[in-house]
Amino acid sequence: MSGNPVRLLLVLVAALVFAPVAVSSATTASGSPVRRVQGQVVAVNVKDTPPVIVVKTMTAKKQELIVGATVEENASITRGKTPVTLADIKEGETVDLTYVKNPDGLVAQSIRVR
Repeated sequence: MSGNPVRLLLVLVAALVFAPVAVSSATTASGSPVRRVQGQVVAVNVKDTPPVIVVKTMTAKKQELIVGATVEENASITRGKTPVTLADIKEGETVDLTYVKNPDGLVAQSIRVR
């Protein structure tokens, strides 16, 4: 963990992923659930390897949920329909985040800035 607060946040968020939330989901070809949340960006760290995005959203029961995901090179990142980089996303912006859970944690598949 090396004291990195974003990494620590990811571990805590992973524990919350199984809490009841209003997220849409599907499955990947490997059977992993694909989840989607819409929320406000609270952090972006492009210096981490891999980079990380953290999004705050609300559950169906009006509880705050923080979702942190690593962002690999193959993730689709757009502002509307225009491709952008993770560094272009700023705290406070609203995004749609699609992610999967793998043994290493949550991994973003796509990020769409609204």
